[in-house]
Amino acid sequence: MLTEPPDLDRASLAALLEARWGVTGARLEYLPLGFGSHHWDTVDALGRHWFVTVDDLEASWRLGRHADGNVAALRRAFGTAAALRDDARLEFVLAPLADAEERIVNRAGRRYAVTVAPFLGGRSEKWGPWVTEEERRGMATLLGRLHAATGAVSPDLPGREDFSLQSRAILEAALSDLDRTWDTGPFGEPTRALLAPRAADVRRRLAAYDTLAARVLRRPGWVITHGEPHRANVIRDGAGAAHVVDWDTTLLAPRERDLWMVLDDRRAGWHEYLSALGADVELDTDALELYREWWAISDVANFVAGFRRPHGRTDQTSAEFDILTENLRPT
Repeated sequence: MLTEPPDLDRASLAALLEARWGVTGARLEYLPLGFGSHHWDTVDALGRHWFVTVDDLEASWRLGRHADGNVAALRRAFGTAAALRDDARLEFVLAPLADAEERIVNRAGRRYAVTVAPFLGGRSEKWGPWVTEEERRGMATLLGRLHAATGAVSPDLPGREDFSLQSRAILEAALSDLDRTWDTGPFGEPTRALLAPRAADVRRRLAAYDTLAARVLRRPGWVITHGEPHRANVIRDGAGAAHVVDWDTTLLAPRERDLWMVLDDRRAGWHEYLSALGADVELDTDALELYREWWAISDVANFVAGFRRPHGRTDQTSAEFDILTENLRPT
């Protein structure tokens, strides 16, 4: 997230880090990164370097599930990542660390959930598609190894894809409430004005999504997926080795949940994926199409939900409105 949460003070966060993970005297520097979580670069009194992540359990993309359910989902996702690192021996999986009681995720009040990982110095890229075929092939190889490790993880550990759109109910309510003012903040009325002429198209997209999701849901061959294998979620260390971060969306799902973000129209990386997977499988074009639309329509639902609530003008909300505008452009 681009903006530090105003209702989580650093002293309280530092106290939690000391009590649960033994990170004493933490000096926290906020990092305005990404859209899913809050991050701090943290150094403790012993000079140890940590990467602290805080997930907002009331964020718009988590609405529709109780906060306790959101924490449970995070624990399953990060627990799966830890198993991939420890049991499947996938050295590229940068998973959070357990505390003294073997708990990976801890609550910070009612609203927030905290994880801690070692700080990895290196370089990463801004969010966006993979640019070169070399990059695609490299990431496809890692995905092949990841998906091949599915059997090394207890089948009861990862959550399972259900193709739900987390803020869908709020979006559908918004589509039926376009005739009155949305006085919720600086982007309330602009969102209503943006959505109103496109309401019929959004309803059509939702119906088409449901049809496609029902088709893909019945197909076998699901694997453990990262969910967001884009360029910003890969850090290269000083030796050039790739480390994949942000495992909070890990699920058992069709392999295309990851592959749509890596393969290009000419399927660059597919050969490398199959080689690393160690199996001959078919690429499901329906699932590829489904996940492309899931990302776009999820952003619409989540950002409409956010702007239907009281909000202010920040770097974060401004960026979200820009993305919403892009995802509602006529196709």
